[in-house]
Amino acid sequence: MNVLATLGVGADGVRAMLIDPPDDVLGEAGRLEPRPTVASSLQVAEPALQIAWWPQREELTAEGISKLAWMLSVVEGARGWLVSDGDEESPTREEVLAAVGESALRVEGETALNEDGFAVRVAAGEG
Repeated sequence: MNVLATLGVGADGVRAMLIDPPDDVLGEAGRLEPRPTVASSLQVAEPALQIAWWPQREELTAEGISKLAWMLSVVEGARGWLVSDGDEESPTREEVLAAVGESALRVEGETALNEDGFAVRVAAGEG
């Protein structure tokens, strides 16, 4: 599945920031123009107009969500995605929504990606 295309990440020539994406997404990212910036973790990621983060369950903390909220708040019109592959280390939909609900982010939508995977689109500003 083409995750980035499904989400619209990198569309319209916007350079996106991908945080800890899986290998198949890296392959897809290599075909985009401009190529997305890739960070191995949230700690080294930078603000961008589009940010897609594949957090592991233990990374979905108040501190992590706060950093994502800050990165989205410093770029006007920025959008983010919290993406779960649905594997045992990835957070569940309920865990993602609970983390976002307690943050300075608002949910703007959800997208099913495969049998178990999903993405929650977020933006800065409590909803």
